[in-house]
Amino acid sequence: MNLKSGDKITIEALLYAALLKSANNAAVALAEAVAGTEDTFVVLMNRETTSIGASNTEFTNATGLPGLGQHTTALDLTKIMRYSLTFPKIREILGTPAAEISTEEGKIMFLRNTNELLRSDEELIGGKTGFTDSARHCFVCAAERDNKMIIACLLGSPSRKNLWQET
Repeated sequence: MNLKSGDKITIEALLYAALLKSANNAAVALAEAVAGTEDTFVVLMNRETTSIGASNTEFTNATGLPGLGQHTTALDLTKIMRYSLTFPKIREILGTPAAEISTEEGKIMFLRNTNELLRSDEELIGGKTGFTDSARHCFVCAAERDNKMIIACLLGSPSRKNLWQET
């Protein structure tokens, strides 16, 4: 996000940065705001995932980047997505194609959602992309038609283009 030490930004702006652009520094700042430290937040996050039935997931950091012992499954990611969509602000952000956020000092940042399907499928509620060298291109999303929701999760796609086609 190109934030500098001392920049002040709202929690909502950090949520937009983390969910639209996968800004890892925003995820860590959110974790620290919620729990004081990222490590304490991870404990809370793991407790919450277990409580919603995502029992094959273990987080070791707030960013989702690889970490020793960190793992998840496609099924668990669909459970996490379903739970996330119960929060109206998260649902709103995941479905936002682009947003402009700013620091309290007036520094403006334009964020374009990495979810390309938002621009092509009106039934898509929203989703979250991810990429690491080991996991490759990943995506979990939700769509709704006739009051029925479907959640899809794809892991390990060789390219973004392929990811969108498979989804």
